[in-house]
Amino acid sequence: LEGPRRPSRLVSSRLVASSHRRPSRDVRSKLMTLCNVLILHQQSGLVLFTKDFVKNAVAQPRLLGSLLTAMTEFSDKCTGMKPTLIEMSSLAVTLVHDEGVKLLCALVHDRNDSAAFGRLIASEILTAFIDEYSTELRPSGKRDLKDFNGFDGKINGIVRDSVRPVLQKLQARDGVLQALLVTEEHLVTAGGGDVDQFAVLANIQALLPYADHVLDFAMDGLNHLFFDDARQESRTFLWRVDRCVLVVCLSTTLGTNVYHDAIDHANDAKGLIAQIVDFASASHRPAVRRLARRLAQGR
Repeated sequence: LEGPRRPSRLVSSRLVASSHRRPSRDVRSKLMTLCNVLILHQQSGLVLFTKDFVKNAVAQPRLLGSLLTAMTEFSDKCTGMKPTLIEMSSLAVTLVHDEGVKLLCALVHDRNDSAAFGRLIASEILTAFIDEYSTELRPSGKRDLKDFNGFDGKINGIVRDSVRPVLQKLQARDGVLQALLVTEEHLVTAGGGDVDQFAVLANIQALLPYADHVLDFAMDGLNHLFFDDARQESRTFLWRVDRCVLVVCLSTTLGTNVYHDAIDHANDAKGLIAQIVDFASASHRPAVRRLARRLAQGR
């Protein structure tokens, strides 16, 4: 394919087609299942906040908080280390500790979810909770559990916004020049460096539909697309992630090992972003259905 000359100065690109068409939405929706999140005090086991993502996924979550506190204390005394992941037959519990305010975030999720995904989401939720209630969490602060109820409405946004730290971590890797995610609404960047959003959107809107059109003739589907710059110093990859597009620009001048390691890190980031995007889509659908029912009822 001949890429556009302006504004990205691309001179060539190459399509890499998968041997199978993209999986259906129902298949991809099984990538991730969040069940419950608890934030509790490490020493007392007092549950400050809990939210169910799935109805009746965890029976009596406050009792689970007491159990996790006891397990953490026992592990710390016996081994000098605190547990970070507990796997059961179908569920897993990711634990993230903050020694500054002595809080523990426990995220209950499907066992098939990656450990990295659990750590990412639990860390982002705990960090946001501490930032939101820093005054109440001080030793001298007044602690009324009702004060934390408002955090419930922020969880979905925190999970969606966890895309940015994934991009930031990816862009910090050797050989990665730029990492960004193009969504239906906006462009999510890792920060640092200017990005010509209009150029990115224009190129993607031109390249991906044309690639689909070409591959449809071969009864095939697009796996990913990459193209090189004019000087052969960088290579830009485009991966579809649900209705979004992950764009990663890699240096090709730092050696084969660095280049392949960068691709591996990009694939890991793509897997995390796929789970986050899937959660965002799943959490958005009930709200849309509720709005549709209200409109139908004339409310």
